Amino acid sequence: MAEGASDNPRRSATDKERSKQLSRPVSGRESARGPARAPRGRPGAGSAAREGRRARPQAGRPQPARRGDRSAGRAGRRQPAGRAGASGRSRTGLFVWGSIALVVVIVGIVVGVNQLSSKTTKGLIYDPAPVSATVLHEITHVPTSAYNAAGTGVPGTISVPRVVNGQKPLKVDGKPGMFGLFGEFCPYCAAERWSIITSLSRFGTFHGLETMQSSPVDIYPRTQTFTFKTATYTSPYLGAELLELYGQDQATGNHPVLKRPTKSELAIMRKYDVGSTTHSGTIPFSDFGNKVFFAGATYNPNPLQTLSRTTIAASLKNPGKNAVAKLILAASNYMSAAVCSIDGGKPGSVCSSAGVKAAAAALKLTT
Repeated sequence: MAEGASDNPRRSATDKERSKQLSRPVSGRESARGPARAPRGRPGAGSAAREGRRARPQAGRPQPARRGDRSAGRAGRRQPAGRAGASGRSRTGLFVWGSIALVVVIVGIVVGVNQLSSKTTKGLIYDPAPVSATVLHEITHVPTSAYNAAGTGVPGTISVPRVVNGQKPLKVDGKPGMFGLFGEFCPYCAAERWSIITSLSRFGTFHGLETMQSSPVDIYPRTQTFTFKTATYTSPYLGAELLELYGQDQATGNHPVLKRPTKSELAIMRKYDVGSTTHSGTIPFSDFGNKVFFAGATYNPNPLQTLSRTTIAASLKNPGKNAVAKLILAASNYMSAAVCSIDGGKPGSVCSSAGVKAAAAALKLTT
């Protein structure tokens, strides 16, 4: 299973590093570098740490007063003998007690704000909300022409899924089935959901989707996305189980297990959820009919950084001029081709479209 099965795992530095490793690289260049890293020059945890090292005083060494700091200069001078009288002690005492009072006031304000924040956010860093009607329409009604323009994407930007023949077909609710494994905190899952939603919307309908963002303290922080925690999906062609295994990072630094996988889901994960990392049970993971498997990130989340959910959704209708839309829809074409290969090529309007046919040809899939 991804990141272990603890009910309340702690988000340590090791966890963050492992989160990077839980998705395979999406190009040969990234594969050579190893786990995905934030691009150079982007302000982040690394630069903050460097600033912190420069600013931290060294133990046992007096720190020089800054130039122009008169009070520091005066404090450094020795008072002449016999000059420190009652008035000096009085001024010093007032200064000390005034400082203590100020600290007490500041602490009280901070505690009050934190208590207010915890009440309004219920301990969570991000409060999900229903997806707006505009964004929902844009991600579930992408024009066929946009999928066709995206095709299979720019070579090297998409991690092509694995095809395994001769397996017992996966069924969900008596129909050809799809199983997906995600975590709300996970930045790679955040990117993957855009393609999952756009693809599956070509075969059915989502209800109850809510907004989400990836962890602010992980790699690719605050990637805008959605959650399947409250969502349902219906389709005449496909049955889908979309499992949000882990929740989002909480203010305490933990992310809980939202829902445990069933025995059949665990069997799928143990048999097929094998990425190119040293860890089994990668997230995100998608299994289409026990035939086509997406283990790890299909594309790098970095291009989605700093983009709002509204901006990403609006870009989907024009992938020819938008690299983010091209990534999302190219991955979606591979997923749509996977569905068409297990549901008998239905509906024909989707499975015979140029974008899906190009992805099917790349994977050597037949309906």
